[in-house]
Amino acid sequence: MRICSFFSSATELLGALGLSRSVVGRSEHCDYPPSVRRAPIVVRSRIASSRLSSRDIHESVQSMRRRGEHQYDIDRALLRRLRPELVVTQELCNVCAASHPEVLDAIRQLSRQPRVVSVTARRFDELFGCLEQLGQATGRAHRAHTLNARLRREVEVLERRVRHARGRPRVWCAEWLDPLMAAGHWIPEMVQRAGGQDGLGNVGEDSSRITWDDVLRYDPEVILVMPCSFSMTRTAREFPLLANRPRWNTVSAVKAKRVYAVNTAFFHRQGPRLITGLKIMAALFHPDRFSAPPPTRARALLKHASV
Repeated sequence: MRICSFFSSATELLGALGLSRSVVGRSEHCDYPPSVRRAPIVVRSRIASSRLSSRDIHESVQSMRRRGEHQYDIDRALLRRLRPELVVTQELCNVCAASHPEVLDAIRQLSRQPRVVSVTARRFDELFGCLEQLGQATGRAHRAHTLNARLRREVEVLERRVRHARGRPRVWCAEWLDPLMAAGHWIPEMVQRAGGQDGLGNVGEDSSRITWDDVLRYDPEVILVMPCSFSMTRTAREFPLLANRPRWNTVSAVKAKRVYAVNTAFFHRQGPRLITGLKIMAALFHPDRFSAPPPTRARALLKHASV
C-alpha cells in the first residue's frame, strides 16, 4: 500500500502498525519513526518558524488566518507522481498540519482518487480509536487491537501507582510563551492521570491564551514548559520569556525549583509515545514514587531542581 501521511501523529501511528515503509510521502513535521524520513516531503509550512520569535510565529499564523490563507503548501506535482492509494490527514489543528479542506482540494486533481482517512483526537482515550481506525484502513486491525491492549495496561499500571501518592500538585503546562498559553486537548487529562491537577487547561479544547495574572493567581507547584513543536534546546533559549516576568520568584514552582522543559514529542502527538509522556509527568509530579526521566525527555530549567 502506498500511503501519504500529512499529519505527524498519524505517521507515528502508522509506524506503530509496522507501516513506515509504506509511507511514500509526508509532511515536513513527520519525522518519527526515523525510517519515514526517507520519504519525500509533500507538505511544507509557509512560516519559517526556526527564524522567528514566538511572538512573530503567533502573529504570522493569526495574520494568515485573518486573510483566509492556507499556512501549508502542498506539492501537487509530487503528489501526482507518488500515486498514493491512501492519504491520511486530520481535522484537529490547522497550525500543526495542512487543513482537511486543502488536502481534499489537492486530491481532487489526481487522476486516481486515493482513499482519505482523517485521524482526529481531542481526548486522551481517542488515541486508541485512532489506532483502531488506521488498523482497519490498512489491514492491520489485529495488530492495532493488540497494541491498544498493551498500551491500556501500561496506563492502568501507572494510574495504580499514583492513586495513593501524597497530594496532587497544581500544574501549568505552558503551551506557548509569547503570548502565554495553557495546553488543551488531551494534555490536561494526562496531568490528571499522572497524579497532578491542571487548573488552567481545558480538556478537549484548543490551547487557550492566559495572562500572567492568571498564572500568579493559580500559583502552580510544577511548570512543564512545552511550546508546541519546539526542541528542549529552543525551549531553554526562550525560557527568559517566563523568568523575566514580574514576581516570577514568588511562584511556588519557582521557589521549589520544579520548572522543567519537556520533549514535546511525548505530549503533542497523539501516538503511542503519549504513554511515555504520562510516565514523564508522573516522575516529575511524584519523584518519591518514580525514577527521574532521562535528560532527553525532561530537563530542569532551574539549578538544583529534583530531576
